[in-house]
Amino acid sequence: MRQPNLYVILSHALIGSGFFFLYVQHVRVIFETRTNIQQLNQLEREALLRREDALYFAFYKRMAESPNFWHGYEQLKNVTDIEYPQSVNVLQRFYVLPELVTAYFFHIVRAGFNPMVQPMQFYLEFVWLMGGVTLLVLYLYGTLLSENVFGGIYGVISYLMFHSFVAKIYERPLARENFAFPFIFLQMFYLCICIGRIIHRQRHTSRLFMIFAMSVFTACAMLSWQFSTIIFTTQIIIVMTSWNLSALPAGLANSFAFDYSLSHILAHVLAFILSHGNNQLLFTWQLSVSFSLFLITVVRHVRQVRSRRQGHHDPLQGDYFSLKFILLALLFASSMQGIMLELLCRAGVLSVTDNPHTHYTELWAHWALQIEVGFVTNLSACNPLYARVAWPELWQLVKTLIVKPYCMYGVVMLAMFFRRWRKSGAPVSAISEEQRERARNYVLEDFLEEHRVSMGDMSNKQTEARLQQCFRLLDSCDHDYERYKRAQARLRQEPPAARDNFMQDIRRLKEQIHRNSDKQRKERAQETKEAGGGDVPDPTPPEKEDLLREDETDKEDLTSDTLPSKSRSEDEQPDPDEKEHPMPSGNQRRPKRSSSARRSSVVPTTNSQILSLHYVYSFIQMLVFTIVGLAVRKLFFLSFTQGCVIAPTICSKVWYHRQRNIFWSVSLAVFLLSMFDPGMVNIREEYFPTRYSQSPDDLDSMLEWIKLNTERDAVFAGPVEIIGTVHLTTKRPIVNHAHLDMRQMAERTEHVYSIYSRQQSSDIYNQCARLKIQYLIISLDECTNEVRDDCDVLAIWDEKQPAYRKYPQFCHELLHKNVPSFLKVYANDHYGIIKMFSQSVQINLKHNKMPEMSI
Repeated sequence: MRQPNLYVILSHALIGSGFFFLYVQHVRVIFETRTNIQQLNQLEREALLRREDALYFAFYKRMAESPNFWHGYEQLKNVTDIEYPQSVNVLQRFYVLPELVTAYFFHIVRAGFNPMVQPMQFYLEFVWLMGGVTLLVLYLYGTLLSENVFGGIYGVISYLMFHSFVAKIYERPLARENFAFPFIFLQMFYLCICIGRIIHRQRHTSRLFMIFAMSVFTACAMLSWQFSTIIFTTQIIIVMTSWNLSALPAGLANSFAFDYSLSHILAHVLAFILSHGNNQLLFTWQLSVSFSLFLITVVRHVRQVRSRRQGHHDPLQGDYFSLKFILLALLFASSMQGIMLELLCRAGVLSVTDNPHTHYTELWAHWALQIEVGFVTNLSACNPLYARVAWPELWQLVKTLIVKPYCMYGVVMLAMFFRRWRKSGAPVSAISEEQRERARNYVLEDFLEEHRVSMGDMSNKQTEARLQQCFRLLDSCDHDYERYKRAQARLRQEPPAARDNFMQDIRRLKEQIHRNSDKQRKERAQETKEAGGGDVPDPTPPEKEDLLREDETDKEDLTSDTLPSKSRSEDEQPDPDEKEHPMPSGNQRRPKRSSSARRSSVVPTTNSQILSLHYVYSFIQMLVFTIVGLAVRKLFFLSFTQGCVIAPTICSKVWYHRQRNIFWSVSLAVFLLSMFDPGMVNIREEYFPTRYSQSPDDLDSMLEWIKLNTERDAVFAGPVEIIGTVHLTTKRPIVNHAHLDMRQMAERTEHVYSIYSRQQSSDIYNQCARLKIQYLIISLDECTNEVRDDCDVLAIWDEKQPAYRKYPQFCHELLHKNVPSFLKVYANDHYGIIKMFSQSVQINLKHNKMPEMSI
């Protein structure tokens, strides 16, 4: 890993900044083209937000409309209208770091720069900037791994060509992953920088800065997205497993592991403080594994210090110990996490609603093992965002990023193989003896003319050796005289003055070594004679002097071979114009082996390039992301983004250093082919979609009716897709929302969705009455009394309650019959509103205030 200079850093910063602003403008224009948001009023703009996106924007709107930031900040500590009638500390319960940061800067801009700035416009600009950060890091990450700027550019272009596989920032701007993934990506990128720096320098520096930066990036991601802790858990396992399999010194590996685990622990502490004591952060797999790793590093350090004092090897310092205990630490941490959580729940210290992993664990168990799960888990599994990736779309991605490059690389390498095979199997008589003899005569004539010698001087061994070097160079050029002249011209480009000066320095150093050795030998002999007298054997025997002279001669010959090697051909032929006397034939091989060894220590080999720890981590992390993304479409952007970093680097790692021209030509061909098809097709589809249309669900008209015809404190409940939008636009209290990973909210949602079941009206009324619901919004598409597929709400209820299959669906009956305590007060083509009454009170409705619309 080479250390870049200032000009390289500035050039990368300039290119990355260009991609940053290009992407910001790209997603801004796509969002405007699809939504035409500039022509919409405030209610229509807010109606574009669904599910938990509307809920989080409601938090931001509350702070933006406050007189100052801190007033809105205090309001979020006691919110009663999102889980009515309970009071909720939003800062502790939800992942609102992006809203806090955006609202803070919004008040700064409104107070000092632009008083007319709109809250939603400012929020969306912040979202686009976070997307630009992702693309900037992607470019830098790809450049780091490929050691080539083309790798970063190729990754960015691939990201733009297959933008439909990314986080869909223009379809769901407020999704939590849009804010968390830039910090996750930054943390991964900086981790690779730290690993590469340690491998290059063989020492761990800037430890405090590493801990600080890693802690900040990790904490910001954890406070923005609940899935971040699972990603960091896989990262800890991958990094430390590959780290302990490396050949780095035990002390260096242990110090890095200590700082790395400490950064995760500090990130948890920081996130816990900023979230006002979010209990979910205390029982994450990430904290368990990082704390176990921290204890292992402390034990290893103590054992290492003790073994140094006692002077014996400690088996606990071996890689086997580290790998074994790190893998066992995951199992131990997971089991202890479950046990501690159960004990605290039984003691009343912790509520079961604070466990964030149960919902996702049940989802994965349902997809992988097809086991029976609860109603809400089945409802989440039918969410289109959690659907599996379609194979035709996946094949298009694999074909462009994997099949095309490797097929072209394979064709090129196959052609090179056949070319070498034909060349190696060609008969010796392909070049006639007459041509060989003619070429040798040309070389001999040039040698005699250049060195001004006659045929009589050829008996000199030095002259003969120089001539043989010229003949060997001719043999390496297949007796092609023109190639021989070009190769000899390249060898002569090295100025002889630099070599002569270097050889003079070597001679002076050799003479000084001889003088020092003779002086030391005489002093030791004199001291010994004065101490004991008698004959003292020479402390420097003849064999040692011969070895010393031989080593110095090797240095001399190595120098004469190394300096011209900068411009030599692939066959490493010696310089025919060399003025120094050649070494005897018995010593000529040794300098060549030393030169080769020296070059191998400077230029990394192919294996060391492929097996670099930061590259291994990035590749395995991509495989983990792929497994997760194939199961959940919403998370496939993790695999795709990491794949854009890895794809252009695999082949370059193998061929870039030795076959540079092949890498450039093949990569450029693949790049150009992918740019036109499917790259331009996908980009045109984003700007001018043929399958996209705004949802014609008449939600705007229903929201207008709620604002005009219901009380300001009327309590609503309804489908998780739109209930957050109802709260955002009308500011009416709601009893349920889209965060189904919270156990209490999952139970509330099951009670609300009971209206789609076949239960009796009294049972449904009792469930809604306990939640103090006054208005219940229903989706008419789910009230058909028919089962169309497994994801129909009625199908989920039939699977959960098979005994009720003989009864009609309640909401279907409600739309066509009069049911006590339930009254339909509004309906359009997609939604209906049901007002609930107490069974003991008779209420006369005034139809002029609450007109009922026909279905």
